[in-house]
Amino acid sequence: MTDWLPVRTADGSWTLAHPLHGETCHSTAGAWQQALERYARPCRLRERALSGARELRLLDIGTGLGLNLAAALSELDGTGCTLIAESFEADASVLAAMRELVAREGSLDPRAEAWHARVRAALDGADDPGLRLRVRLGDARACLPNLAPDWRCDAVFLDPFSPRRDAALWEPGFLACVAARMAAEAWLSTYTVSRPVRRALQAAGLAVHEGPAVGRKRAGTLARFEG
Repeated sequence: MTDWLPVRTADGSWTLAHPLHGETCHSTAGAWQQALERYARPCRLRERALSGARELRLLDIGTGLGLNLAAALSELDGTGCTLIAESFEADASVLAAMRELVAREGSLDPRAEAWHARVRAALDGADDPGLRLRVRLGDARACLPNLAPDWRCDAVFLDPFSPRRDAALWEPGFLACVAARMAAEAWLSTYTVSRPVRRALQAAGLAVHEGPAVGRKRAGTLARFEG
Protein backbone atom coordinates (compact mmCIF):
# COMPACT_ATOMS: atom_id res chain seq x y z
CA MET A 1 0.00 0.00 0.00
CA THR A 2 1.22 3.53 -0.77
CA ASP A 3 1.34 6.27 1.86
CA TRP A 4 -2.34 7.04 1.34
CA LEU A 5 -4.15 5.69 4.40
CA PRO A 6 -7.25 3.53 3.87
CA VAL A 7 -10.23 4.66 5.93
CA ARG A 8 -13.45 2.70 6.25
CA THR A 9 -16.33 5.16 6.43
CA ALA A 10 -19.51 4.89 8.45
CA ASP A 11 -21.61 3.47 5.59
CA GLY A 12 -19.08 0.66 5.09
CA SER A 13 -17.41 2.06 1.99
CA TRP A 14 -13.70 2.86 1.76
CA THR A 15 -11.89 6.11 1.13
CA LEU A 16 -8.28 7.28 1.46
CA ALA A 17 -6.62 9.91 3.63
CA HIS A 18 -3.97 12.17 2.11
CA PRO A 19 -0.43 11.18 3.12
CA LEU A 20 0.59 14.72 4.10
CA HIS A 21 -2.36 16.67 5.47
CA GLY A 22 -4.61 13.75 6.39
CA GLU A 23 -7.86 14.94 4.83
CA THR A 24 -9.95 12.14 3.37
CA CYS A 25 -11.11 12.03 -0.23
CA HIS A 26 -14.72 11.55 0.94
CA SER A 27 -16.81 12.16 4.01
CA THR A 28 -16.06 9.70 6.79
CA ALA A 29 -19.83 9.57 7.34
CA GLY A 30 -20.04 7.59 4.10
CA ALA A 31 -17.95 7.73 0.94
CA TRP A 32 -20.50 6.05 -1.33
CA GLN A 33 -23.36 7.94 0.30
CA GLN A 34 -21.59 11.23 -0.39
CA ALA A 35 -20.84 10.31 -4.01
CA LEU A 36 -24.51 9.59 -4.65
CA GLU A 37 -26.25 12.15 -2.49
CA ARG A 38 -23.85 15.09 -2.73
CA TYR A 39 -22.92 14.78 -6.40
CA ALA A 40 -24.71 12.40 -8.74
CA ARG A 41 -28.30 12.93 -7.59
CA PRO A 42 -28.34 16.70 -6.97
CA CYS A 43 -26.90 17.27 -10.44
CA ARG A 44 -30.03 15.59 -11.85
CA LEU A 45 -28.21 13.24 -14.18
CA ARG A 46 -30.92 10.59 -14.17
CA GLU A 47 -33.66 13.17 -14.62
CA ARG A 48 -31.89 14.54 -17.69
CA ALA A 49 -31.33 11.07 -19.13
CA LEU A 50 -34.95 10.05 -18.63
CA SER A 51 -36.00 13.27 -20.35
CA GLY A 52 -34.23 12.10 -23.49
CA ALA A 53 -30.57 13.10 -23.20
CA ARG A 54 -28.43 10.53 -25.03
CA GLU A 55 -25.14 11.97 -23.78
CA LEU A 56 -24.29 13.90 -20.65
CA ARG A 57 -20.99 15.65 -20.10
CA LEU A 58 -19.43 15.76 -16.65
CA LEU A 59 -16.60 17.93 -15.36
CA ASP A 60 -15.21 16.00 -12.39
CA ILE A 61 -12.74 18.08 -10.39
CA GLY A 62 -10.92 15.67 -8.10
CA THR A 63 -10.93 12.13 -9.49
CA GLY A 64 -9.78 10.65 -6.19
CA LEU A 65 -10.84 7.01 -5.96
CA GLY A 66 -13.33 7.33 -8.83
CA LEU A 67 -16.38 6.85 -6.60
CA ASN A 68 -18.07 10.03 -7.82
CA LEU A 69 -17.71 8.76 -11.38
CA ALA A 70 -19.18 5.43 -10.32
CA ALA A 71 -22.11 7.23 -8.71
CA ALA A 72 -22.75 9.12 -11.94
CA LEU A 73 -22.82 5.82 -13.83
CA SER A 74 -25.21 4.34 -11.29
CA GLU A 75 -27.65 7.19 -11.85
CA LEU A 76 -27.56 6.59 -15.61
CA ASP A 77 -27.98 2.83 -15.29
CA GLY A 78 -30.63 1.53 -17.67
CA THR A 79 -31.25 4.88 -19.36
CA GLY A 80 -29.16 4.32 -22.48
CA CYS A 81 -27.40 7.62 -21.83
CA THR A 82 -23.62 7.80 -22.28
CA LEU A 83 -21.51 9.60 -19.69
CA ILE A 84 -18.73 11.70 -21.21
CA ALA A 85 -16.45 12.64 -18.32
CA GLU A 86 -13.44 14.90 -18.11
CA SER A 87 -11.84 14.26 -14.73
CA PHE A 88 -8.95 16.21 -13.20
CA GLU A 89 -6.57 14.71 -10.64
CA ALA A 90 -3.49 16.40 -9.22
CA ASP A 91 -1.87 13.28 -7.77
CA ALA A 92 -1.66 10.05 -9.76
CA SER A 93 -0.63 8.15 -6.64
CA VAL A 94 -4.21 8.23 -5.36
CA LEU A 95 -5.27 6.12 -8.34
CA ALA A 96 -2.56 3.59 -7.59
CA ALA A 97 -3.60 3.54 -3.93
CA MET A 98 -7.21 2.99 -4.97
CA ARG A 99 -6.22 -0.05 -7.02
CA GLU A 100 -4.23 -1.49 -4.13
CA LEU A 101 -7.16 -0.95 -1.80
CA VAL A 102 -9.58 -2.68 -4.20
CA ALA A 103 -7.16 -5.58 -4.61
CA ARG A 104 -6.98 -5.95 -0.83
CA GLU A 105 -10.66 -5.50 0.02
CA GLY A 106 -12.32 -6.76 -3.17
CA SER A 107 -14.14 -3.46 -3.74
CA LEU A 108 -14.56 0.01 -2.30
CA ASP A 109 -18.17 -0.96 -1.59
CA PRO A 110 -20.14 -3.94 -2.92
CA ARG A 111 -23.04 -1.60 -3.75
CA ALA A 112 -20.78 0.47 -6.00
CA GLU A 113 -18.67 -2.28 -7.53
CA ALA A 114 -20.59 -2.81 -10.79
CA TRP A 115 -20.04 0.83 -11.73
CA HIS A 116 -16.65 1.30 -10.11
CA ALA A 117 -15.34 -1.70 -12.05
CA ARG A 118 -16.31 0.13 -15.24
CA VAL A 119 -14.43 3.21 -14.09
CA ARG A 120 -11.32 1.13 -13.40
CA ALA A 121 -11.62 -0.56 -16.79
CA ALA A 122 -11.96 2.82 -18.50
CA LEU A 123 -8.83 4.01 -16.71
CA ASP A 124 -7.09 1.03 -18.33
CA GLY A 125 -8.36 2.05 -21.76
CA ALA A 126 -11.22 -0.43 -22.11
CA ASP A 127 -14.01 0.43 -24.51
CA ASP A 128 -17.36 1.10 -22.81
CA PRO A 129 -20.28 2.35 -24.91
CA GLY A 130 -21.81 3.98 -21.83
CA LEU A 131 -18.68 5.75 -20.58
CA ARG A 132 -16.11 7.92 -22.28
CA LEU A 133 -13.65 8.91 -19.59
CA ARG A 134 -10.52 10.99 -19.77
CA VAL A 135 -8.49 11.65 -16.64
CA ARG A 136 -6.14 14.60 -16.91
CA LEU A 137 -3.32 14.56 -14.39
CA GLY A 138 -1.97 17.79 -12.98
CA ASP A 139 -3.16 21.12 -11.65
CA ALA A 140 -6.81 21.61 -12.61
CA ARG A 141 -6.09 25.25 -13.40
CA ALA A 142 -3.77 24.07 -16.16
CA CYS A 143 -6.00 21.18 -17.27
CA LEU A 144 -9.16 23.21 -17.81
CA PRO A 145 -7.85 25.35 -20.70
CA ASN A 146 -6.79 22.16 -22.50
CA LEU A 147 -10.41 21.17 -23.12
CA ALA A 148 -11.76 22.01 -26.56
CA PRO A 149 -12.78 25.68 -26.66
CA ASP A 150 -16.43 24.82 -27.27
CA TRP A 151 -16.61 21.98 -24.71
CA ARG A 152 -19.43 22.48 -22.21
CA CYS A 153 -20.64 20.22 -19.41
CA ASP A 154 -24.03 19.27 -18.04
CA ALA A 155 -22.75 18.78 -14.49
CA VAL A 156 -19.78 19.77 -12.34
CA PHE A 157 -18.65 17.71 -9.38
CA LEU A 158 -16.48 20.22 -7.51
CA ASP A 159 -14.64 17.98 -5.06
CA PRO A 160 -11.08 19.14 -4.32
CA PHE A 161 -9.68 19.02 -0.83
CA SER A 162 -10.98 21.75 1.45
CA PRO A 163 -10.36 25.46 0.84
CA ARG A 164 -7.92 25.35 3.74
CA ARG A 165 -5.84 22.62 2.05
CA ASP A 166 -6.35 23.31 -1.66
CA ALA A 167 -7.12 27.02 -1.80
CA ALA A 168 -6.21 27.50 -5.46
CA LEU A 169 -9.14 25.42 -6.69
CA TRP A 170 -11.62 27.57 -4.78
CA GLU A 171 -10.32 30.94 -5.98
CA PRO A 172 -12.73 33.24 -7.85
CA GLY A 173 -10.65 33.15 -11.02
CA PHE A 174 -10.71 29.37 -11.27
CA LEU A 175 -14.39 29.12 -10.38
CA ALA A 176 -15.18 31.67 -13.09
CA CYS A 177 -13.35 29.44 -15.58
CA VAL A 178 -15.37 26.44 -14.37
CA ALA A 179 -18.63 28.36 -14.75
CA ALA A 180 -17.63 29.32 -18.29
CA ARG A 181 -17.54 25.60 -19.12
CA MET A 182 -21.09 24.96 -17.90
CA ALA A 183 -23.97 24.58 -20.34
CA ALA A 184 -27.08 26.66 -19.76
CA GLU A 185 -28.91 23.89 -17.84
CA ALA A 186 -25.88 22.49 -16.00
CA TRP A 187 -25.72 22.03 -12.25
CA LEU A 188 -22.62 22.35 -10.07
CA SER A 189 -22.48 20.60 -6.70
CA THR A 190 -19.92 20.81 -3.94
CA TYR A 191 -19.68 19.92 -0.27
CA THR A 192 -18.48 23.28 1.01
CA VAL A 193 -20.77 26.01 2.32
CA SER A 194 -17.92 28.53 2.50
CA ARG A 195 -19.20 32.07 2.06
CA PRO A 196 -16.21 33.15 -0.06
CA VAL A 197 -16.78 30.17 -2.37
CA ARG A 198 -20.47 30.97 -2.70
CA ARG A 199 -19.68 34.62 -3.42
CA ALA A 200 -17.19 33.54 -6.09
CA LEU A 201 -19.81 31.33 -7.74
CA GLN A 202 -22.27 34.21 -7.72
CA ALA A 203 -19.64 36.54 -9.17
CA ALA A 204 -19.23 34.02 -11.99
CA GLY A 205 -22.91 34.46 -12.85
CA LEU A 206 -24.33 31.44 -11.07
CA ALA A 207 -27.31 31.34 -8.73
CA VAL A 208 -26.44 29.57 -5.49
CA HIS A 209 -28.75 27.16 -3.66
CA GLU A 210 -28.49 25.02 -0.54
CA GLY A 211 -27.35 21.49 -1.26
CA PRO A 212 -28.94 18.56 0.57
CA ALA A 213 -27.96 17.33 4.00
CA VAL A 214 -25.62 14.36 3.58
CA GLY A 215 -24.20 12.41 6.48
CA ARG A 216 -23.01 14.84 9.13
CA LYS A 217 -23.12 17.83 6.76
CA ARG A 218 -26.31 19.84 7.15
CA ALA A 219 -25.92 21.30 3.66
CA GLY A 220 -23.69 21.70 0.65
CA THR A 221 -23.80 24.11 -2.26
CA LEU A 222 -25.57 23.84 -5.60
CA ALA A 223 -25.16 26.39 -8.37
CA ARG A 224 -26.57 26.95 -11.85
CA PHE A 225 -27.35 29.66 -14.37
CA GLU A 226 -30.79 31.21 -13.99
CA GLY A 227 -32.69 33.94 -15.76
